[in-house]
Amino acid sequence: MTLIAFVLIVLSAMCHATWNLLAKKNHMSIPYYTLICSTGAFLWSHSILWTPVQVSALPMAFWGFIVCTVLSDLLYCTGLVASYKRMEMATAYPAMRALPIVLTALLTSLAGWGTPLSWMAKTGFAIVFFGSMLMPLNKFSDFKLSNYLNRNIFFIFLTACGTTGYTVFDSRAQAILTRTNPDVSAITRSITYYTVRDFVLASALWLLVLLYRPCHKELATLWKERNYTPLLAGVFAGVTYILVLLAMTHVDNVSYVQVFRQLGLPIGMAAGVLILKERCTVTKTVGILLILLGLALSVLR
Repeated sequence: MTLIAFVLIVLSAMCHATWNLLAKKNHMSIPYYTLICSTGAFLWSHSILWTPVQVSALPMAFWGFIVCTVLSDLLYCTGLVASYKRMEMATAYPAMRALPIVLTALLTSLAGWGTPLSWMAKTGFAIVFFGSMLMPLNKFSDFKLSNYLNRNIFFIFLTACGTTGYTVFDSRAQAILTRTNPDVSAITRSITYYTVRDFVLASALWLLVLLYRPCHKELATLWKERNYTPLLAGVFAGVTYILVLLAMTHVDNVSYVQVFRQLGLPIGMAAGVLILKERCTVTKTVGILLILLGLALSVLR
């Protein structure tokens, strides 16, 4: 992994934590997330004008994965909104970012996608899982099953399942793009996919906002208060993705990008503590250290 790739991924992790911080600080809601996604779609809409990919000619399997990834993103949105309403960012953000590593590894292993994981990688994933489970606790004595069977943890898992779903379906959809457009550069294919995906997602979210009456009031409040933070968060969300795309051109294995993106976990926790004045408990500190250890082990051969 090159130094340039590492710097790009660190910057992307900071941008990811930033838009989550803006969302948490400004009371995350479905209309708020809708504006974030709409901003991202608008920022990269120009790619449709110059991409050599014939989007209209893509096979039905591609659009099937698009539907699945959008549904997964809606699940993610539901969990994210509920989690940030009920929990501190320093608690919710690391758990929501760490758990998809384990869930994605489990899903791909069961489906037989990709090469089998080494025992070192499995050990790293297990440590990440354990560390993420420590994050919501106030003290170590709270580490018992009964404390995990509550609504807060349910919404964290909901968010993680949504993240896992759209990660896997995005991967399958882009595999179709690669197979049908082998002569197009990887970055162009990814930008094209991101634009199409975000347009479909934003359309689905706007439909949800229009059909769900409580969203009308929230959207009106954002408009009345001239709250432009979701637009700013959308800019950071878009920049996050393009930095990841650039980082992919500087590594010989994209797994490094996926693993090191989890550097957003300590950044997110630190932002919650330093900016939102949330508590920094011993369990949160130990949990994040275990997550970092697990991430380190997961990349060892």
